[in-house]
Amino acid sequence: MPMAEAMIFRSDGNLRTTAGWVAHEPDNLQHAQNYTNTKSGQTKSGDRNRVLRAIEITAARYAHKEILQRLSLSSPNWHYLFRALIEAESLYRSDAVSAKGAVGLGQLMPATARALDVDPKDPEQNLDGSARYLLTQLRRFRDIDLALAAYNAGPTRIRTYGQVPPFPETRRYIARIHRIRARLALSGLELLRPLSPQQRPSIPRVTTVEQRH
Repeated sequence: MPMAEAMIFRSDGNLRTTAGWVAHEPDNLQHAQNYTNTKSGQTKSGDRNRVLRAIEITAARYAHKEILQRLSLSSPNWHYLFRALIEAESLYRSDAVSAKGAVGLGQLMPATARALDVDPKDPEQNLDGSARYLLTQLRRFRDIDLALAAYNAGPTRIRTYGQVPPFPETRRYIARIHRIRARLALSGLELLRPLSPQQRPSIPRVTTVEQRH
């Protein structure tokens, strides 16, 4: 079984993981420039709380998967990883739509959503599909960084290069997710008690999008 991944904070304030990644970018990276959104332009606090709760519920649904144990990802650490991915992808915006057509919280491409049999405009289905797609990459590559790279750049490119491809965007993406993970872990994020199906949050579906120029 592989050793658990460690996150080390350096004297310059940057984060280094045992996988060798250094995360030095601010958490407010201008990821928003990569997608369009609805007229609101903001995520209301109530909507954000519902999204965070839905992320937690989705992560808990798959926390027992064998690949997570193989990678020494405990239930909280899996939750941090999945939540960090969603933050990096959409800044918790259920209405995020990229210029390339990726949709929703996990920025699923239409073809990927069809393969996962989810409606990407439905936030809860989007999260479920995103979690399953990330787990697929973890099983395929048995490495967190390679799985994140595959989520960002596609698994074909990972197989082509045999490693994280030399794309600045993908490398920044991985570093950003590690930094978000570390921030969540250091914040002492407490996972909430399970909710009954009747208590589950309701997040508005994506209905219309407007191009941001």
